[in-house]
Amino acid sequence: MKEYMTKVISQSARSRKRVLVTLDEDQLKSIQSLKGFGTKDAEIVRSIVLAYLSEHNYIKQASIDRDRASEESDRTIKQASDESDREYKLARARGNY
Repeated sequence: MKEYMTKVISQSARSRKRVLVTLDEDQLKSIQSLKGFGTKDAEIVRSIVLAYLSEHNYIKQASIDRDRASEESDRTIKQASDESDREYKLARARGNY
């Protein structure tokens, strides 16, 4: 069995909790085969949990949309930072710094 960490965001966008999820190999293969739920195992599991909770009216869709927008913003900021870091390292290697 493999264990995976996933982030679960509560109703307040400021408090994030980590939850340990244990999946057997068949469950993991099923999770990884899903398209459109995310690119990482943790994103996929989180999306499934949020979809289930939303479907059963435990949480509101607006909360899910807000959390996804926040995650997308975080991802964009990280990508920009990574790109900037690569450009800096390249410039430094060329002797421009």
